[in-house]
Amino acid sequence: MKRVLLASTALCMGAGMAMADVTVSGDGRMGVVSNDDEEIRFDSRVRIKFAASAELDGGLTAGGEVRADQDGTKGKAGKVFLSGSFGTLAMGDVDGGAKAAVGHPAAVGYTEVGSDNEITYLRGGSSEEPALLYTLPKMGIVQAYASVGQGTGAEEGAGQEVDFDTFALGAKADLTMDVGSAWLGAGFESHPDEGHLVIGAGASVSGFTGKLVAGSRDDASQFGLSAGYSAGQIGTTVYYTDDTELGGDEALGVGLEWSLGGGAAIKTGVVTVVGQNGADDTRKADLGVTFGF
Repeated sequence: MKRVLLASTALCMGAGMAMADVTVSGDGRMGVVSNDDEEIRFDSRVRIKFAASAELDGGLTAGGEVRADQDGTKGKAGKVFLSGSFGTLAMGDVDGGAKAAVGHPAAVGYTEVGSDNEITYLRGGSSEEPALLYTLPKMGIVQAYASVGQGTGAEEGAGQEVDFDTFALGAKADLTMDVGSAWLGAGFESHPDEGHLVIGAGASVSGFTGKLVAGSRDDASQFGLSAGYSAGQIGTTVYYTDDTELGGDEALGVGLEWSLGGGAAIKTGVVTVVGQNGADDTRKADLGVTFGF
């Protein structure tokens, strides 16, 4: 993906000078989707991301990014950051500390087919409710994170109460082996009256990739697993997730992709969401092309 440099300009910061870089990048997709018994329909999206950073005095770097989607529903998503020898502080639409360390099983399809590969975290950031994520300096093979999330009261409008009520810690260790790489991660989230412990592990060996995620929250648990293989231009991915005890779904996904080079790929995915309490299963599918610029 080629990034276009818009400007390099001198900014006056007190007694010093800093060079600022502003870049524009983006991605797009188009294809067809189907949800259970619905008719096949067209689906497309273009997303443009603006990023800027500047080297400040004292070894500090400041910056931020914002993106614009064609439908405008997530057009306000963005974040700002300040980094230095102390690590990086980022605020806005950022992950919580546990999610930053562990994440989700791999998705399938060019739209991620409903994102049913995702497990449930207590809270990260959004354009409406920004979070604060602190990424500590890396210590050998270990990267650690800490975050504070905020929620609002049930009533909207002026005078709305804001609670800084979600705290999270996470750590991830990256391992290098002769035959590939692996990682181990763990995180803990705290929300009023409940806590969530999540662990994860992954590996990449000779074209094979795998990821395992498991979480426990009060008396409920969740689990996710994904595996993939790529050879040349062709890749395939499967996943299974079950976070029904936390109000989510049980889902099985299968995907295939063919790289076209230059950041473009044809992708397809089929996901079955298992019906609960006697309900019928729901099947989703998509087929389309993704590209970056």
